[in-house]
Amino acid sequence: MTLVKTVLDDLTYTVNGAAFKTLNELKPGHRERIYQWRLADLLIEAGLHVDIEQRVEVYIADMLVGYMYLDLWVEQALVVECKAFSHLITNDEIQQTIAYMTATGSPVGLIYNFGRSRDLDKRRVLPPQRVKDWHKYIYRSIWTPEGHSLPPSESVDPDTIRFAVIKPTRIEVGRAAIHSSVSPSVEEKPSAPIRLSVSPQASVEDHPSVPIRSSASPQASVESPPSAYAASGVDIDAGNRAVALMRAAVKSTYGPEVLAGIGSFGGLFEAAMLKALNDPVLVASTDGVGTKVKLAAQVGRYEAIGHDIVNHCIDDILVQGARPLFFLDYIASSKLDPEMVAAVVTGMAAACREAGCALLGGETAEMPGVYQPGEFDVAGTIVGLVDRAQILPRTAELRAGDILIGLRSSGPHTNGYSLIRKIFQTAPLDTYFDELGATLADVLLIPHRSYLPVLESEIKNQKSKIKALAHLTGGGFIENIPRILPDQLDAQIDLGSWPVLPIFQLIQHWGDIDADEMYRVFNMGIGMIAIVAPEDASAMQAAIPEETYIVGRLISGEKKVVLS
Repeated sequence: MTLVKTVLDDLTYTVNGAAFKTLNELKPGHRERIYQWRLADLLIEAGLHVDIEQRVEVYIADMLVGYMYLDLWVEQALVVECKAFSHLITNDEIQQTIAYMTATGSPVGLIYNFGRSRDLDKRRVLPPQRVKDWHKYIYRSIWTPEGHSLPPSESVDPDTIRFAVIKPTRIEVGRAAIHSSVSPSVEEKPSAPIRLSVSPQASVEDHPSVPIRSSASPQASVESPPSAYAASGVDIDAGNRAVALMRAAVKSTYGPEVLAGIGSFGGLFEAAMLKALNDPVLVASTDGVGTKVKLAAQVGRYEAIGHDIVNHCIDDILVQGARPLFFLDYIASSKLDPEMVAAVVTGMAAACREAGCALLGGETAEMPGVYQPGEFDVAGTIVGLVDRAQILPRTAELRAGDILIGLRSSGPHTNGYSLIRKIFQTAPLDTYFDELGATLADVLLIPHRSYLPVLESEIKNQKSKIKALAHLTGGGFIENIPRILPDQLDAQIDLGSWPVLPIFQLIQHWGDIDADEMYRVFNMGIGMIAIVAPEDASAMQAAIPEETYIVGRLISGEKKVVLS
């Protein structure tokens, strides 16, 4: 059989060598993302450009319907997929890779299966010469956001399917321009439609990060006697291993603004963009995830927690009109689990990359005796930027009659989990509820939404009609909306004006909780509220690229919420 030569043969050989080294170092038995990070790390050390979890937007008839995520995109030319199967690579993986090649215009794809006990299972994939009925299978590779669905495949004209690869570009902050490795805008490629069926894609939660942590040293020999520090319960080697696992992910998210990274005592972030604003204001916020981390620990799902903390903080500064610049994280546990820490940081990085925000620094603390065995905590700090003229809320402009527009939540977000855990303490987390259409864990661990993608274009508009935004976090409707009201106005909430998510109905039923308390603890399916003048309500709803709900209005009162 004649080996087909391509223009990427030299690059392919380099990647093959790094893949063999990855398997030799790590051996089988890890999750896919561990091999993915280490392979990327070796390629970056070899001087190659590597995009981890490269996002490709999928459009049908010019409407964004979902995303594809490539494990690695090397030199923006070579698609690399990492697997950890006990079985050999199948046609499903090959077809998936062909789909990604078509979407990115890449002429070659590589698949590595690190899960086999002996030899590295690998495939080089070339574009097919002829494929039929490709569009029937595309949906198996598209990730869609919570609450969205794809149109029936039989109704889709294949010629209307196009792709947009996220490219490094400049993000506008007011009138400032900030370089970033990820941009919310897209650059459409004149690529051909996907040409073959694909297998299910990895979760969107598996993304890299940019924390500053100590550089990793070689793993200590198993024959070395434990140090006195390790005997006291603190394992420095485990910390080094956590850094090694996230190293490639960290490096992959550096933008030109990040001047100091791994190994630095502090993160350095260039502030030249401040000069471009008339009156720049920095906005900062710190928060935690709360007892949702206990549920994550129970089921061993950690990536979503990283999304939770970043998105929560993004939304907290978004309501003041700010766009995030960088994020700092803190993870503490009784005993350091390197894979757990790497997974949490991966989730943080996923959220940061989606927002064009640098994960600038981080701290991982192992504190036996402070935390119970198996428990951990996560906190984070975010810093954003806004021009003084764009600061929200514009409280002096609020009037009786102004309209409250609600944006849906993805679930409880990060609030009320102490009560949730008490209510469901007798129900295993893997319990399937018909009313939810999923297990309890699946619904309760859905990440906190970021509202930046749907509100960013409006808040940076110099003529924005938004007078105020309220993030419905701890305290629900009752406690959060008054934070943006003047003393002489109330917010009247029209119950029944939006669909309450099934999880809240289940919580109320199982816990026998009064309706007023539900609205004081939970977001009840509305995670963000925008306040606009009555004459601007329709235009604002049309400008937000998702279904929204008019949930109430402002009335004369005493700075409180009235449920009606």
